Amino acid sequence: GYYFCQSYGWYPTRPSSFATRADFALEFRSPKSYTLVATGSKKSETTDGNITITSWQSDIPLAVAGFAFGDYKLYSEKAGAVEVEIYANRNPDDSLASLDAQHLPGEPTALPALGSLAPAALTKTMAIEVANTLRLFERYFGPYPYPRLAVTNIPYSYGQGWPGLLYLSTLSFLDSTQRQGLGIRAHVELTDFFRAHESSHQWWGHRVGWKSYHDQWLSEGFAQFSGNLYVLFRQNEKEYDARLRQDKQELLARDQRNRVYESLGPVWMGRRLASSDSPDAYSIIVYNKGGWVLHMLRNMLYEPRSQPPDARFIALMQEFCRTFHNQPASTEDFQAVAQKHLLPVMDLDNNGRLDWFFRQYVYGTGVPHYEFRYKIQEAGPGQWKVSGAVVPRAVPPGGKDLLRLYIHTSGKTARLGWLRASDQEMPFDFTLPLKPDKLSLNLHEDTLAEIRQ
Repeated sequence: GYYFCQSYGWYPTRPSSFATRADFALEFRSPKSYTLVATGSKKSETTDGNITITSWQSDIPLAVAGFAFGDYKLYSEKAGAVEVEIYANRNPDDSLASLDAQHLPGEPTALPALGSLAPAALTKTMAIEVANTLRLFERYFGPYPYPRLAVTNIPYSYGQGWPGLLYLSTLSFLDSTQRQGLGIRAHVELTDFFRAHESSHQWWGHRVGWKSYHDQWLSEGFAQFSGNLYVLFRQNEKEYDARLRQDKQELLARDQRNRVYESLGPVWMGRRLASSDSPDAYSIIVYNKGGWVLHMLRNMLYEPRSQPPDARFIALMQEFCRTFHNQPASTEDFQAVAQKHLLPVMDLDNNGRLDWFFRQYVYGTGVPHYEFRYKIQEAGPGQWKVSGAVVPRAVPPGGKDLLRLYIHTSGKTARLGWLRASDQEMPFDFTLPLKPDKLSLNLHEDTLAEIRQ
């Protein structure tokens, strides 16, 4: 009931299409009974017998172009000035239709009644949810770059973000009852996270491209972070932390030769990370660790007393988007913008740069392991002295980190500050006006590290 083009190769492309931009003029001849949607704006539509002829023109130069057509139901929703259009099939695809066949009246079934599995049944919900992702990302990253966003369902479990056009897995068009009935447990991953990840490619990959394979993490790693960020706002901090832990667990998992994925190479190696021994290494490292890099920068710039607390991080991301609007960027370009926003506590080399951070997490490998030791002693009336050390247990040579310190007292938890860590033991001591029940490091996965405490 629908047709969509593959991600690459349906028209002649440059080897590094995301490092360039071009004007696209597209003309399609498609069955009159179907609706066609493509990147850009539709400039004309005529009919020739049973054929519909449509022409499309890019509004601004684009990196790539795509299209899809099918027996669609269309539903629209506004996200500010942006028109969100959902093109959803009126009937389920073959795989979902086969499940529907198990629920014929009077026939035995091993599954609960699922209702209609046609994507069109969820058009309004999808429009609202996608519009919400755009609202959040405009707040964090700046204006959406196109006049509309068209969204359509495709089979299988993957998605694709074209400029102004999204392919989303048909599984994301199921409601929670249907997913539960089909035994699908990854609810957030297939819905909130998935929609947001693909929506964010309108910024990461399209509004801001990448210069070479070394820099593709600026698209996929940033989209991974964006998907998780949306989960934080759409769900809660607990679900956000769970997403981060899952990404870390995948980094620390082993390939078929029993090698830790994260150790196979740095984010900067891009697609060269994949091999016959580790075909998943590219996606695990570039997506997951690339997303962690952005998450850690957000945490270091986070100021709870500011309104909003993410103001510095937002300023960084919006400047990056403005500076490289409709242009490719490199890893070095991103570091240069990030350094303009660093706080004094982040300046571990005392040179106003983030070399230590990029060297360890973008150009290097290794998830640091630390041990947290401390003791609390009375230090006079109403005063308590805390002393201890952050002890390295497995840290890359020359590695440095900032670890968020939390205080727990009277059943409440609060951020207390940062402790420095490195490949050498780092002692600390400070005084508090109350006796804490306990202290902890990295409580909310603030840094890509393992802490024994």
